[in-house]
Amino acid sequence: MLHTILLTTLCLTADPATMGKDGLVPVATPAHVRAFTSALGLDDEQLGTASLVIEDYEGAMRDVHAAMLQTTQAARDQLEDAFAGRRRLSVDALRRLRVQIEDAPRDAWPSLDGRLDELTDTLALLSSRSDADIVAASSAFRRHVMQHAVLDRQTSAGALMRLDVRALAAEAADSELKGVTVNAIDTALAGYQASLNASMPAWFKARRADRVDDALASIMVDDAARHAIMEASCRRWEAMNTLHLDAIESVADLAKAAGGERAGVSWLRRCEHARFPLLYDDPQLRAMRDWIDRNGNDVQRASVQQAYDNWLESVRPVAVTMSGLLRQAFKKGADLQHDAVARHAEAAKLRRTWLQASGDRQVRLEAAKAAMERQLTDGQRAAVRRSMMEHRSR
Repeated sequence: MLHTILLTTLCLTADPATMGKDGLVPVATPAHVRAFTSALGLDDEQLGTASLVIEDYEGAMRDVHAAMLQTTQAARDQLEDAFAGRRRLSVDALRRLRVQIEDAPRDAWPSLDGRLDELTDTLALLSSRSDADIVAASSAFRRHVMQHAVLDRQTSAGALMRLDVRALAAEAADSELKGVTVNAIDTALAGYQASLNASMPAWFKARRADRVDDALASIMVDDAARHAIMEASCRRWEAMNTLHLDAIESVADLAKAAGGERAGVSWLRRCEHARFPLLYDDPQLRAMRDWIDRNGNDVQRASVQQAYDNWLESVRPVAVTMSGLLRQAFKKGADLQHDAVARHAEAAKLRRTWLQASGDRQVRLEAAKAAMERQLTDGQRAAVRRSMMEHRSR
């Protein structure tokens, strides 16, 4: 029962996803809190105390969110009136209102950071585990909260922020890493985990600030500022990528030693897909496949799964090309998924090739959607489209 409380407490009135969309990050999610209390090994009595600590944190998050919305309410009302034609405002006045709204989350960040530290430290004090275990669990909790904050889920830069090679190794334990001991993986990744925990707070705060700064620069039509923000983001991407790749290669050596060259190649492919997930797959197409798997008949499930598998095979060569283009551009200080790249002269050729590949990928995606939908009735098509719209809004 107490574990259920821990899982649901933060969902009562403070929704991390909604707060994230409003620029209030990081906010601990129920899943991360539950994983943290499990890692701390809290017993029933300790969990009872922990639930009170979590309720206090949840209430603080609710208050922060309400306060920020209150400070921007007048500006949002004026913008709504202007867009509805009920009020006439100059271009400069509209910009000032938009700047006020976009910049508002910044004032709340110190409170969010402080409350996360307080939550972490207070829960850690309840644990009876060794100091080393508590420090490791606390560091992992902070990192996970930051990695999965709602910042940027639609770009490869955002995906790399969420990457965790140790988690990938756990997923591969029964496949390409079969025969590799947990101790061997832990030893290979010990330095990686420590570096990731140490680096994540600075990376996260920089990315959090970039999102606001880039929005403000866009409002003010400050192309030079947007270009500088993009270049700084690319330098962080390079640092993150180097850290992850070193860890990936270390585990690849273990995979080859235990399972041969094929196991090593399979591991590297898994990691490539994890570094660029939105190139090698499509979340909405996967959601469609999952909906049909839950609601279709046996024939539909088999046909749709085959269409989905064909899509994964079809998109792979295009994804390989696009991921290569992204890597080349990042080295030049350009992010091909950022619209400021249009003014980056050194990346012009890469961008043209990227746009061509993106068009090719979109054609293959539409073909895959059509192949799936052909297996459905009209009613099912309508239902699955509604489901995909809901998936897109989350």
